Amino acid sequence: REWGFCANSNQPKPPRAHFDYVTGSLVLNMDHYCPWMFNTVGYFNYRYFVSFLIHVVLAMLYILLMVLRPFMMLNSPEYRQQIVQSKHHHFPTVQHLIPYVPTPEERSCIGFMFMMSAAIGISVGFLCGFHIYLVLTAQTTIEFNSKFSWNRLHRNVRMNQFNPYDLGWRQNWKQVFGPYSIFWALFVPSTRAPIYLPVPISGVKGLAKIDKTKYEGNLSSESPTSPSTSGEDEQNVELTATNERAAFIV
Repeated sequence: REWGFCANSNQPKPPRAHFDYVTGSLVLNMDHYCPWMFNTVGYFNYRYFVSFLIHVVLAMLYILLMVLRPFMMLNSPEYRQQIVQSKHHHFPTVQHLIPYVPTPEERSCIGFMFMMSAAIGISVGFLCGFHIYLVLTAQTTIEFNSKFSWNRLHRNVRMNQFNPYDLGWRQNWKQVFGPYSIFWALFVPSTRAPIYLPVPISGVKGLAKIDKTKYEGNLSSESPTSPSTSGEDEQNVELTATNERAAFIV
């Protein structure tokens, strides 16, 4: 996983970067092109994509729970009893006389909401679970497919492909969402660039240069740092993002 050169974009190609033919740009940590977001999912917006999936699943679960009981009452004796009672009281339309029992006018709407929320929730739920697995194992969809194909071709060798970017599920989560609580990371996402660089280095050394001063006090315990020698020049890695491409300056 060394540096290379991308002939399509005519620029250096960092590790884990891929050229996206839809947007015509070299994307760092490219996962896939999402037509629903009309953008390529990569290093700078992967956390927003995962948060979007989690929010969709929670929204579908909320709708499903709201319409579950009325949906179960559609063919119940209470549903027919409510129609009879409404006619007995000479109401022009069926009224809500029994709690949680819908009217005939609401029958189609409740059935549609239940089926759509269940279908979308299950399908997006599987996709959300898959991407949470990718976050915790420090993989992208492209890397997962590559690893799966490699292991399948070499299944007789009994040797799995090693992932050098896997720092443990806790640090892998922080690589994407930062050193925040789960609630803060998912429901109040930051608009700044990711705190950690896409390199297999944990602790303060793995932070972007702009965030080292702010977070080195909180993360100093994660990775012990050796005392610096006077006159020794340290290598700083800065992440530069433009509207169309991302590149490393070493």
